[in-house]
Amino acid sequence: MINLGKLIYGAVQKSKPLTITGKPLIKKEVFSLKNPYILEVIPDKISIDTFQKFEGKKLETVCRVLDSPDSASIIQRYLNFCNRFKRNGFTDGELSNLYKKAFPNIKIPSSVNCDAMVYLNSLPESVGKNFDAHGLAKISVTEQLKQLNILLTKGIDKTKNFYTAPLVGNTKIGAAMGTPGGHAYRDGSFIVVGEKGKLIADSGIKHIIVNDAYYSIVKDLQTKFPQYNFVKAVDAPEYFSKL
Repeated sequence: MINLGKLIYGAVQKSKPLTITGKPLIKKEVFSLKNPYILEVIPDKISIDTFQKFEGKKLETVCRVLDSPDSASIIQRYLNFCNRFKRNGFTDGELSNLYKKAFPNIKIPSSVNCDAMVYLNSLPESVGKNFDAHGLAKISVTEQLKQLNILLTKGIDKTKNFYTAPLVGNTKIGAAMGTPGGHAYRDGSFIVVGEKGKLIADSGIKHIIVNDAYYSIVKDLQTKFPQYNFVKAVDAPEYFSKL
């Protein structure tokens, strides 16, 4: 079981000068999230906000609380839960196998990725406008799978613009947003979609619409990334209407 309090106290000890007896000099030390030594040992999966309530309190007291049986158990269970959904994407070799499965004749048909453009037209705007979306388009079909793999493994690159639009939107609004028909791009292999009524920037990706180019690997995608819901474009209108 993780002893986070002990880790934090040990990190602060290392940052302090030694006394003549060789022991770290810690006097009236307080817990502070401004201390880089403390931040360094807090697991990445645990939000820093969790520790705000300890700010400015006596370090020894905070560490004792964190190592109490109840607190330590809660922290460990949370980390175990996060590890269950650790995002390990496809390797290059696995991607190669997926390409062979999706396109057994090697050459990618020029007529792929039409389903989303057809079937999403039957999804009412009253439903589609509630889902924030981003279409992976403007790059090759093979690169779209690589991009999805990176996106679901590493998350959204916050150093770059990540434009979103409603899954089904208003044409006039679309002209202002620079998206066709007021909705997210549909001519790529994948459309990533957020939770109902929430922006992807705030709550992340929840659903992924798979266009017809990659119908044959939907189960592979779902198995690799179980925390997301994958749905074929042909089934998307019924799926999102039920949500």
